[in-house]
Amino acid sequence: MKLGLVFAILLAFSNCASFLEEQKPMENKIYKVKLDRTESQAKKSLFDFITTSQQYRNSADLLDGSDIAMTQTKQKESIKLYNFKNTQYTGEIGLGAQDNKFKVIFDTGSANIWLNSARCSDYGCKNHKQYDGSKSSTYEHLGYDLDVQFGTGELMGEINADTAYVGGVKIAKQEFAEIVKENGDVFAQSDFDGIVGLAYPSMAAYNFNPFFDNVMSQKLLDRNVFSFYFSRQEGSKSSELTLGGWDTDHYQGELHFHNVVNKYYWLLDADNILVNGQDIGLCKKGCKVVADTGTSLLTGPSDDLYDLLDTLNIDENCKNAKELPKLTFVLDGINYDLDANDYVMKIDSQGNEIAYDTFASIDSFVEMGGNCQCVGSFMPLDIPDPQGPAWILGDTFLSKYYSVYDRDNDRVGFAKAK
Repeated sequence: MKLGLVFAILLAFSNCASFLEEQKPMENKIYKVKLDRTESQAKKSLFDFITTSQQYRNSADLLDGSDIAMTQTKQKESIKLYNFKNTQYTGEIGLGAQDNKFKVIFDTGSANIWLNSARCSDYGCKNHKQYDGSKSSTYEHLGYDLDVQFGTGELMGEINADTAYVGGVKIAKQEFAEIVKENGDVFAQSDFDGIVGLAYPSMAAYNFNPFFDNVMSQKLLDRNVFSFYFSRQEGSKSSELTLGGWDTDHYQGELHFHNVVNKYYWLLDADNILVNGQDIGLCKKGCKVVADTGTSLLTGPSDDLYDLLDTLNIDENCKNAKELPKLTFVLDGINYDLDANDYVMKIDSQGNEIAYDTFASIDSFVEMGGNCQCVGSFMPLDIPDPQGPAWILGDTFLSKYYSVYDRDNDRVGFAKAK
């Protein structure tokens, strides 16, 4: 999602057939990749971080072809993810060798892989792990040039290929964007090395094969499914990306699936969006939602989001925190509720988010008093046709609901996370 330009606005206002999954948990072996979350060592505010990291990610989203000048043993595995300041979850990918690891965002809202090249001498590159194709016997120089320009910088590089390793999965001839020049110091401040896109191939640049499509074509999994569990505990390594299935230990209750309606984003139809169970007219022209692990917050069409914020009426000093209503996304008759503690960020006097588990609830936060603010986890974004208009269910939603992405059946499943 191209979200970098909307954060200033955020600061300014501080049929799918759904069915209950009846199958038993998958018996095939799975691959697990841990996703990590921690505080930044850099001393910058939460919103500075979100803006920086989102712009860094936006450059990967621009690799959809529209803004690029180009020339010439099946198992199930979970990848541990690392949760950074409750805004991004990162895991590791090996490229060229299994131990040549890069810290990346696994992003269902983009479709390409990109990493900094050892040939890049800019500070933004030097401040991160750099890929050196000369040290890999499986490196393939494809030589397709790319030039991506966006609001605060520019990326230049090439599309090349190498063997990739994610958890226990080895993927041959994986194409990726190797960045050789970065203009704009936004990249120097980012706390991850690159992006692994998990959206549909129609989003990928010039028909290059995305990571998971390569996994599928090489028949590396019994089931072409992956799933995400996002822990809200800062410093925890319990978050996971699972390849080949889903993990029943990470959710409670029933897993409900919803069919993808446009194979670009993981785009779903929504019945309605309710506030305290009431229809406030947000879906009078219909609603669509995108499950996007690379977006930190919730986004919506500008006019509709302003109406929602007016209805929620979040006081920046948290004076009405105890009375804030429940927000509900309704998909195929299934209610997915977000309470105030889910959709309100608690910000300290330095502009940093107070960790989710610092206070048991919004009520206890209000009782603490002090120079803190309550800010809604929302930002406006107008996605054009044919994918939009749509609401993005980012990590604010996906940390409450375990999510499953099924390419065999083109559907997304949600269940309440443990």
